[in-house]
Amino acid sequence: MRAACLAAGEADPFGFRLAGARITGRLDLRTCAVPIPLRFTSCTFTEPVTVQGAELHELVITGDPAASRPAGLPGLLASGVRIVRDLVLSGMTIDGDIATPAAGGRPASIWLTEADIGGSVALTGTRILPPTGRALHAERVRIAGNLRMTRGFRATGELRLLAMRLGGSLDVMDARFSPADGRAIDLAEASIGGSVFLLDSARTGGRCRVHGRIELSHTTIQGALVIRNADLTAPPPGSGVRSYSVAAHTGRAVLVAPRLTVRGTMRIEGDTVVRGGLLLPGAQLDGGIHLAGALWNPRDTAVDLSQARLGGGLDGRDASVEGTVLLDSARIDGPVRLDRTSFAEPHDRRCLSAVNLTVSGDVQLRGVSALGGSLAFRGAAITGVVDAEDAFVTNPGGPTVSLHMAQVTGNVRLCGRFRSIGRVVLNRAVIGGRLRADGATLTWSPGTEPPGGRGTAVDAVSAVIRGGVNLGWHVTSGGVDFTGASTAYLADRPDQDWPADSYLGGFAYERFEAVAWHGEAVWDADARIAWLDRMTRFDPRAWEHLAAVLRTAGDVDGADTVLVAQRRRARRLRTGRRRLFDLLQDVTVRYGFRPQRALYLLVALIAAVTAGLSVPGVQAQMRATDQNALVFTTAGARPLPDEHEPPGDCGDGKVRCLSPFFYAVDTVVPLIDLHQRSTWYPGSERDGVLLEWLLNLCTILGWIASTVFAVSFTRLGRSS
Repeated sequence: MRAACLAAGEADPFGFRLAGARITGRLDLRTCAVPIPLRFTSCTFTEPVTVQGAELHELVITGDPAASRPAGLPGLLASGVRIVRDLVLSGMTIDGDIATPAAGGRPASIWLTEADIGGSVALTGTRILPPTGRALHAERVRIAGNLRMTRGFRATGELRLLAMRLGGSLDVMDARFSPADGRAIDLAEASIGGSVFLLDSARTGGRCRVHGRIELSHTTIQGALVIRNADLTAPPPGSGVRSYSVAAHTGRAVLVAPRLTVRGTMRIEGDTVVRGGLLLPGAQLDGGIHLAGALWNPRDTAVDLSQARLGGGLDGRDASVEGTVLLDSARIDGPVRLDRTSFAEPHDRRCLSAVNLTVSGDVQLRGVSALGGSLAFRGAAITGVVDAEDAFVTNPGGPTVSLHMAQVTGNVRLCGRFRSIGRVVLNRAVIGGRLRADGATLTWSPGTEPPGGRGTAVDAVSAVIRGGVNLGWHVTSGGVDFTGASTAYLADRPDQDWPADSYLGGFAYERFEAVAWHGEAVWDADARIAWLDRMTRFDPRAWEHLAAVLRTAGDVDGADTVLVAQRRRARRLRTGRRRLFDLLQDVTVRYGFRPQRALYLLVALIAAVTAGLSVPGVQAQMRATDQNALVFTTAGARPLPDEHEPPGDCGDGKVRCLSPFFYAVDTVVPLIDLHQRSTWYPGSERDGVLLEWLLNLCTILGWIASTVFAVSFTRLGRSS
């Protein structure tokens, strides 16, 4: 046969063709130059074909896979071969184990190490069934055309294509891989000029099934990476692991592709089922990534895109994910679309981990279902909106949607039928738009509070929400923590939206608006007082800010009413003399916010003293003395011995006449001296002593009322 192949070049330029033959012995064409095609159709070889170092025009060895006895080939040893055109091994059953010193004793059925093929390699319908070794060993092979494994291709060993240079595309269609050692296809460090396809057959409907690991570490694909209607199943943990592979520290991984570069789009389409992890840390996907079907790796990593660069966004709408999706420190130049995606059985209670993620676009989470884990965007930078309308996230005792320290340029929408069982975390987040939560249902699971922690359904400590906060949510259990948060406006229902176990200290807002822009904003001071008074924890900052907002809006009386209510609430926490003094301030001048009440007290005292001194019996007790020590009464003075008639009223002008009103003013108002109190005084009789005590008491009360009025008025003047 060797001699015939070499002689065929002189006899027939159309090539050497042999069909239906049984070829015994080894066909050895090592280092031979055969300038014409070599075609073997439905031939059976008893020993491997050896073309190491040969220079061939074309090598075609084909069989009929539907035949009762498919053509067999014990192996192909073609390391270093140079083939001008194609290498075709379609329809053959290749079941040999060929060991070479270059592989360290590891055998393979087909050897193409450092081969140079100017056309394509076709393995259509080929069955490669090595007893112990690899199916294909083709390190550093160069293929100018395509590599096709289609229409019933099957391999029970590894296809090692390490550092391959493929000018065209890698087409895998209706193929099956079931390697014994766990590694199905190794394309690490390969360079592919076209695309990589793992597809079903449009003609027969046969699916591509891979029961093993696919390695794409540091691989460059100039086209797209498309997986459609395929079944990918990872091997058991630890099988088929190489030292440099990230699979060494993971569980079940079906695709291991650190630093993968895809110039086009990576797409998983149709009803693809992936049972294992897709690990692409540090990958560069210029066209973005599309995820569909089922991605199942329970309690492990389902998709790892940490530190990856996605040029066209991430689209995972309607996908089913069991496990964790990692986007930590990734950069996505486009939107993240995860609408209606379902997450379940995550690792470490994280359904989606996007710590320090950078997104140039929106994050769409509408209708997402995340069971048993969080959607964590801690420290993320998002230039669009975060839309989780109608989402359902459960993580009892932990965070559900977390934007801790994140920066969002647009709105954050947790509205519609959004439901959270756990804690929504917005601590130190900066939101350029609005926070919408109208219609949301928030539940903190009782009994899951951390030691010394707070059982809150929403944490927004020190959050900055520039657009405004639009509530209208239903908090069924737990509290709300807005300590130190700030926003432009607050749209809420004060009697419904705030649980009693909430924290509002330092929460700053500029105005009130209507919830979801329906109805009217609640500006009523009494309603707002009831809102804060219902809180279990008293924080004066919340009351003072409410008063400042009302005063800025022109409701000065409402602001004062709020501050009075604040001090009354504080009085409940006091005891003893401080509480009594506080009560006195409340009764007299309403803690200084109603100084006119002190004037009312002064007027009342003046009226009482005036009325009392107008009674004849009281006036009969009053006395006055002139410079001659002559005692006068309101009815006049006693006559002297040489006087025939007593002096008249006021001693005929010797003393000032008693005026009940001016006497009352002189008695009650300490800053006024009308010389009534210094002129008239009660007598020394029993009733006069009692009257003296009453007048002195009125003087003391007048001093107190006047002092309180002066102090309150001065303080209000400084405040205004």
